Amino acid sequence: MPASSTSSRHPGMLTDVFYLILRRMRFPIILLIAIYVFCTLGLALVPGVDALGNTTGPMGMFSAFYVVSFTGTTIGLGEIPQAYSTEQRMWMLLTIYLTVIGWSYSLVNILTLLQEKAFQNALRQARFSRRIYGMREPFYLVAGAGETGTLVCHGLDRLGFRFAVVERDEDQLARLRLEEFHTDPPLIVADASQPVVMRGAGLLSPHCRGVVAVTEDDETNQAIAVTTRLLAPRVPVLARIRNADTETHVGVFGGDLVINPFERFARQLASAIIAPERYRLHGTLTGLPGEPIPVHHQPPGGRWIMCGFGRFGHAVVDELRSTGIEVTVIDMLHYPEGGVDVRGTGTDSESLLEAGVRDARGIVAGNASDTKNLAIAVAARDLHPDIFIVTRQNKSTNTALFEAFSDDLCMVPSHIVAQEFLARITTPLLGQYLRRIDQYSERDCAALVEQLARYGRGRIPELWDVVIRPARAEAVSEALDSGSEVKLGHLLTDPDDRGRRSEAVVLMVRRGNAIIDRPGVEEPVRAGDRMLLASSSRGRHCVELVLRNPNTLRYVLTGEEGNGGLVWQWLSRRVGGREDS
Repeated sequence: MPASSTSSRHPGMLTDVFYLILRRMRFPIILLIAIYVFCTLGLALVPGVDALGNTTGPMGMFSAFYVVSFTGTTIGLGEIPQAYSTEQRMWMLLTIYLTVIGWSYSLVNILTLLQEKAFQNALRQARFSRRIYGMREPFYLVAGAGETGTLVCHGLDRLGFRFAVVERDEDQLARLRLEEFHTDPPLIVADASQPVVMRGAGLLSPHCRGVVAVTEDDETNQAIAVTTRLLAPRVPVLARIRNADTETHVGVFGGDLVINPFERFARQLASAIIAPERYRLHGTLTGLPGEPIPVHHQPPGGRWIMCGFGRFGHAVVDELRSTGIEVTVIDMLHYPEGGVDVRGTGTDSESLLEAGVRDARGIVAGNASDTKNLAIAVAARDLHPDIFIVTRQNKSTNTALFEAFSDDLCMVPSHIVAQEFLARITTPLLGQYLRRIDQYSERDCAALVEQLARYGRGRIPELWDVVIRPARAEAVSEALDSGSEVKLGHLLTDPDDRGRRSEAVVLMVRRGNAIIDRPGVEEPVRAGDRMLLASSSRGRHCVELVLRNPNTLRYVLTGEEGNGGLVWQWLSRRVGGREDS
């Protein structure tokens, strides 16, 4: 790659800093130069005296510049190389005052520049960019340090990924600095919707693996997705969008994953009512490894009450009604717009009774206020102790309150977005597989959840993917090139005992444009196959050993023990040759 092409991929990190310095210091620098030129020329023209007091010629230009230089810096070496004449002393008095004024003016401007917010931001941006582009390992760029952004950062840190954070709100970034991570992540206060900020944050770095846009503003997330798509098409974008119109717009620009947490939860709630095992399987697949397997939730069918008819309320009502569930809506703010059955807040017994809370099977408290949602839940529980209560928790700081109330199902938007983003980051094939589980029966979903729970010892197992190519599966690739037949059952064989299976299952295989869903153990392995697997930690180690170690693969294929490493094989051939001779 030509040098010009390489440099164009990296933004000028110090350009803004130099520009601000030159803009602020232009006049002080010109003033100092003018003072030094004027004083030097004048001193070089003033006649001097010798030791006897006789008039002599003026000192040379270099000597005059030398005297003005140490005088202007207040070093004060005295009258050298000989005593000055009265005229020279008068000129030196003028030189002293002019240089002191010039330097004082310049220092004041320097101090003012250092205190300017624009200069401080430019300096921080330069340091941030230098640190980002100095990274030599893969990293993710997270835009937004709110609750969702913090959860994503902790998840990436827990999975061993580096990340950098851009956040416009200095207070939120200050809170993120107090969080404990394994490595110190680069953080910057800036507006991620500006392309120059994204360039400086490492978007064009060859080590940037993806961009996660989780700011509090949909338009900012949209701008980040568009900027990434145009400047770095190879970099995947994960964006959170709460507005359906904006979500469609981002999809047009090619966002790799756009999540509307309200619509996502609405679909999950409807799925939990009509297919609870499928809902549980979805939670198991998108959860973080090591977390407990989701408990079995089965919201009842029948009539439901929706408190709050904003964007979240609309999504829930539309999804539930699409499945044939009757929904009564309570809202005060959106009552004039239509679609609301009872005018009220739901925090009082009158509006709940008017909505028929005693005959309802479930209620959703879905306002933007946590205290309001808890008040609705408490009032509904008092009027109907057996009603199924779904709450929306907006702030993680209120977790203790929601746990104390003990609702049946709690919707936390930040958790929904963070979990799905992290799942897609670790396993790119997961998105395709999640769309396929809608075709599974409840029995199939329950059996798969039970299998995954067994691998994880009651916790979510590891979900990972692998591509059959030399870089990831040396032994299998070499065997396929030599004409040997390798089946999925061989990959899932325990390398310590070929009569047992490893604690792993292949959920899906993508072969070119074809998808093989839940393939059997007799399915042959082909070069270039991309597989989605779920396993325990030991199960993953066993599968990777078969994929990469020729001796282990030979054992699971034939039952023959390997001859060790390359050195041992070379020694075996040498010994065998001597015995034959």
